[in-house]
Amino acid sequence: MIALTFTLVLLLALGAGILSRRGSKKEISDYLVGGRSFGPVLVFILGAGEAYSIGTLIGFPGGVYAHGASYGVWFIGYILLAYPIGYFFAPYLWRAGKRYNAMTLPDVAGRHFRSRGLELTIAVASVVFLIPWGQLQLAGLQVALSGLGITINPTVAVFAGAALALLFLLLSGVRAPAFVSYVKDAALLLGAILIGLAATAKSGGLTALFADAASHGAEQSSHSTFSGASLTFVMTTIVFQSLGFFVFPFIVQAVLAAKSEATLKRVARFNPLYMLMYPFLVAAAFGAISLLPNKLEGAESNEVLLQLSRLVLPDWLTGVVAGGAALCAIVVLCGSALGIGSIVSRNIVPGIPETSQRLWVRGVIVAYLGISLLLTLAAPQLLLTLVNTAYYGVTQAVVVFATMIFGWKLRPAALAMGVVIGDLVVLWLYVDKHGAVSSWLSEHGINIGAAALVLNVLFVLGTRLLWPADNPVRGLRTEGRSATAGSTSDTTEKAGAR
Repeated sequence: MIALTFTLVLLLALGAGILSRRGSKKEISDYLVGGRSFGPVLVFILGAGEAYSIGTLIGFPGGVYAHGASYGVWFIGYILLAYPIGYFFAPYLWRAGKRYNAMTLPDVAGRHFRSRGLELTIAVASVVFLIPWGQLQLAGLQVALSGLGITINPTVAVFAGAALALLFLLLSGVRAPAFVSYVKDAALLLGAILIGLAATAKSGGLTALFADAASHGAEQSSHSTFSGASLTFVMTTIVFQSLGFFVFPFIVQAVLAAKSEATLKRVARFNPLYMLMYPFLVAAAFGAISLLPNKLEGAESNEVLLQLSRLVLPDWLTGVVAGGAALCAIVVLCGSALGIGSIVSRNIVPGIPETSQRLWVRGVIVAYLGISLLLTLAAPQLLLTLVNTAYYGVTQAVVVFATMIFGWKLRPAALAMGVVIGDLVVLWLYVDKHGAVSSWLSEHGINIGAAALVLNVLFVLGTRLLWPADNPVRGLRTEGRSATAGSTSDTTEKAGAR
């Protein structure tokens, strides 16, 4: 029964992917950003679909199970802080995308500052730091299926997941993961809520659930409370990752796919609704401490939610959870592959005409998925050790984005050098974990990505004093008052929203 409902969920997702072809066009803008035509519901679903990955359903409860409820504070905190930041700043990104006909963040930066060097710097950094994301999703897919006891060869599982992601993207580009996210989010939310409720009921209520967890040693976790360096680390991580949330390539695509600035602001008001699932995931994680017969250690803790599902839910619902977990991985894999494909084809390889870019994007997607497959099967730990560096590196571009908005008088070359410095410092600190600088940061609880971002900012500010810009570019806030703030589409939607 588990395999049957699991298959049905995937078939529903395939049907949604096929349905996404309706209304799609051959233009590259339609393939990459949906022709900038997505309304509030589709932007809401696409943004959440690519933000809530398999780590939400597997990694979050696994971390709470292994380390205590406070483990999830940073996870919840950075997303909650990212949403109000996005409410104010995502419309500026959309405004720039519309003005410059941009479909990637390097497009936006390069055309705003009229700098090929800055465009290429952000493009290369985005691709390098996003490469591990694909392997993470495929590895998570393996964990999901093994944890649910579905008898399928791991090699077959990752090939099937990559094949589905490729099929979705070949169907209609960014529209396919957006439509598939309807099915994925329904399964994700249903699974999280039902497992949490079932674990609570089986434990005899919330009071009994947490009391049982405490009696089994939950309160003894070394991470159950924050103080000193641990508190500093959580706070610097929350702030740092919230700043980088809206410059991730697949989130940028969701923003640029919106049909107006007003659409993004309407969506931002409802984004926090997705956070309602987290109390249920916490309840499930604590319920598993007392309900699961065997203590899961190390990497096995990632299977906690899935094993609990088999214990407290009927088989057909466990199959739905399995399908939701698989689609979490596949949808985010789609976003990563499309993001890398679009950046390589539009920003790294020079001179590709728009009429040929769709073919190039598809070629890069095939190559990226193939590389992710090989690394997942042949060297599963090789890139997984670098997954954390994705946020560390990509977030360095937030300085460029802030300069675009506020119109600070900075040279594009200085911004590019700041990104390179931040990225190199991140890699150095990550690799040299026991060096003097890394040890000092760890002792004081400072996120290494945040430390690199501070160096990035200090360098850029220094160039403003020692190497001032000759012809500074106007900020998006200033330009928007006359150029696009009163655009027809935006004004029309605002009127309709009232």
